[in-house]
Amino acid sequence: MKRGVIIDKVETLGDAVVTYRSSVSKKLKYNVVTLDFSTKYIKNKVRRNEAKEDEIVFFSWDTDSFRRLKCSQIVSIEPVGGTNGNIPQSSK
Repeated sequence: MKRGVIIDKVETLGDAVVTYRSSVSKKLKYNVVTLDFSTKYIKNKVRRNEAKEDEIVFFSWDTDSFRRLKCSQIVSIEPVGGTNGNIPQSSK
């Protein structure tokens, strides 16, 4: 996936499930991530990861840390709760 497409999709979703292929084990793995670093909780975390041109730094809610992923490793981006039909329908 292209870097700009990934950033746009994650920013649109807010929180997202990013599936990627591990460079070590070659297995598919996932993280629940955000690119919104403005929350008080995330601001208090130490960010040591600097992204290179082909990488993106996310905050991963499930590992409670910043994650740096190569764009070429990312396989899919899904909304949190949206992959199994758990998105509530608005009442009219």
